[in-house]
Amino acid sequence: MLLLQIPELPRLLIVFIPQLILASMFLFIAIKLLKRNRLRSIITLSMFYIFSATGLIFNAIFLLIAAFLPENAVLLQVIYFLSFYPMLFSPIFILTFIVSLLKLEFVFTIKKQLIVTVIYSLVIFIIYFAPGGITFIDQWRPVYHWNFSMLVFIFYSGYIVIPTLLYSRRLIRTFEDKILKKKLITFIIGVIGMFSSVYGVLLYITWKNPLFRSLWSIITVLIIIPSAIFIYYGIGREL
Repeated sequence: MLLLQIPELPRLLIVFIPQLILASMFLFIAIKLLKRNRLRSIITLSMFYIFSATGLIFNAIFLLIAAFLPENAVLLQVIYFLSFYPMLFSPIFILTFIVSLLKLEFVFTIKKQLIVTVIYSLVIFIIYFAPGGITFIDQWRPVYHWNFSMLVFIFYSGYIVIPTLLYSRRLIRTFEDKILKKKLITFIIGVIGMFSSVYGVLLYITWKNPLFRSLWSIITVLIIIPSAIFIYYGIGREL
C-alpha cells in the first residue's frame, strides 16, 4: 500500500494521533467549563485549554503537510509558528487564574491581567524570531539551538513558573477547609505537570539524545493527560 511506503508514517502514528486525542480532551474540558458559567476566572482557565488545544491541532497539521507536501516551505514555517506560539502562550492563563483567585477580581483588574498577558505574548514572539534559534532538518524536523532553549527556559521560569508556584503557596494558606485545600494541591500538582511537559518538550527538540527522545515520547503523554485532568478537577470544577 502507498500509505505504508511513506517514510514519515511512524512519526505520524506516534505523534499525530496522540496530539489530536490531547487536543480533543482539552477542548472538551474547556467547553465543560464554559457551559457552567462565564465568570472571568472560568474564562481565564478555559483559555489555557483552548490555546493548548490550538497549538496541538496546528502541530498535527504541520506533521501532515510535512509528510505529504514538504515543498511548501513558507506554509510549513507559518503553521509551525501557529503550533509553537499557542502552546507556550497558554500557561499565562494559569498564572493569571491563580492571581485572580488570590487577589480577587477587584484588585487584579482586567486591565492588569491584560497588561501581564500582552507583555508575555510580545516577549515570546520576539524570542521565537531570534536569529538561528529554530532550524529544520530532514523531513521538516525542528531543531532548537541551545541558546534559544536556554532563553525560553529562563524567561518561562522567571515569568510563569516561579510566580505561579509562589502565588500557589500563598493561595494554599488562604484555604482553611481541608477538602478544598486538598483540591487546590491536586490543582497545583497538575500545574507542575504541565510546566514539566514544557521543559521536557524543549529539551526533546534541543537535545539530540536517542534514549531521552525515546523515553520522552512515552512519558509526555503520561504527564500531560493526568495534569490536565488534575487542573480541572482540582479547582476548575469547584468554581
